[in-house]
Amino acid sequence: MARSKRKKVAVGAINGIWGVRGHVKVTVLTSNPDRFRAGVTLLLQGIPRKVLDVQFPRGYPAVLFRGFESRESAESLVGEVIEIPESELPELPEGEYYTHDLIGMTVETPDGVPLGTLVEVLRTGSNDVYLVRREGDKDVLLPAIPDVIVSVD
Repeated sequence: MARSKRKKVAVGAINGIWGVRGHVKVTVLTSNPDRFRAGVTLLLQGIPRKVLDVQFPRGYPAVLFRGFESRESAESLVGEVIEIPESELPELPEGEYYTHDLIGMTVETPDGVPLGTLVEVLRTGSNDVYLVRREGDKDVLLPAIPDVIVSVD
């Protein structure tokens, strides 16, 4: 499946200010640690912004973006999502999927009977769990294991 160059994928969320120079504390939403390093460009409020510096107080990234080099200017970023173009994601091997590609898919039984729509992927210690919303009925939780998820199309 070809990816659209216009779609964006969240890689972080700004949850506060750190220090006095404009660093913002980031909740990481990606498994790629290189997303947050000095010199990269990320989308902030839909606009490409260069990362000038990254510190790691208490193990979380505190990022300084060009154009927000003061505490006062950085305060306006609290609550914002940090994104990248979907086209920057690496292709995955056969049988692996990005979570955002699964959300919104129709879930069916092996016999083709519709169950509902996949609305969320829950991360657990051993395997993911798919939250399937059923119209007019209770939601269903399906473990993402081969015995339960026969195929993804």
